[in-house]
Amino acid sequence: MSKYSTVLVEGESMQPTYAPGDWLMAQWSGFALRDTGYSPMKVLGNIFGNRVTIGDVVVVERPEYPGIFYVKRISEVREETNQIFLLSDNPEGTDSREWGWLPVACVQAKVISRVRKGKK
Repeated sequence: MSKYSTVLVEGESMQPTYAPGDWLMAQWSGFALRDTGYSPMKVLGNIFGNRVTIGDVVVVERPEYPGIFYVKRISEVREETNQIFLLSDNPEGTDSREWGWLPVACVQAKVISRVRKGKK
């Protein structure tokens, strides 16, 4: 079962899409890669949002830094190894260019929308 909560953006790695102080609504659940093949269960999973794919903004927790969460965009997927490559929207942000590929199990939440813009 999914739950929803807000996430506070603290860094500049997702600018210009999200800025420090923005509050995002996120769906917290176990996630899997979105498959392009058709099956009723896959469609059901996509409807309820527990699938992620290229272009989705996600909240990840890297295994080597438990308790620290990062907001990043999925830029590539390797379905055969169930891995994702994450990029910051800001080219100077820290992301998979330094970390490498991550298992999709690192995805803790999927960003649904911005709830409130931060103050500038």
